[in-house]
Amino acid sequence: MELIVSIIAIVISLISIIVSVVIYRGEVQREKKEATLNAYNVLQEQALDNINQYKKAEIKEICDEWKKIIDWQKKMEKEGSRLNFTAKQQEWIEKYNKLSGYLARIEHFALGVNTGIYDAKTAERAGTYYIINLHKKLEPLIEGKGGAEFYGEFKKLVDKIAKIEKKRRSGGR
Repeated sequence: MELIVSIIAIVISLISIIVSVVIYRGEVQREKKEATLNAYNVLQEQALDNINQYKKAEIKEICDEWKKIIDWQKKMEKEGSRLNFTAKQQEWIEKYNKLSGYLARIEHFALGVNTGIYDAKTAERAGTYYIINLHKKLEPLIEGKGGAEFYGEFKKLVDKIAKIEKKRRSGGR
């Protein structure tokens, strides 16, 4: 009789442990989704809304002007001349730096998703086409800053989201 009671106690303990683990994992996943939405909202406020003010052609123009300024700066430094940026050059530099800051915030969010800190499926549902199109829109800036070598997390996020979306659309949720 004692053996049966001991076995029942062990079985109940194991069931309790399994239920606790399942509940814990569910809570961790819920918190991860919530953190993803919170981070995406912050990203929206700090970067995405601001990037919406630019067209891809404007971003390309800003990058082209930045390259001209850098070439001019190198020439001036080589000649030993003092750098006096014009107001227009300073304006281009400011625009380029703003776009670079927005891209850095996106890359940081993408790193969070790609490393599992944030939930990829939640990020996909929050902005599938927007994130994919945003990457296309920012290509001139990304390429000008060294491409995927330096901004690979954003590209990985785009690829991951596209894959999740494709799977979701084919019914493989």
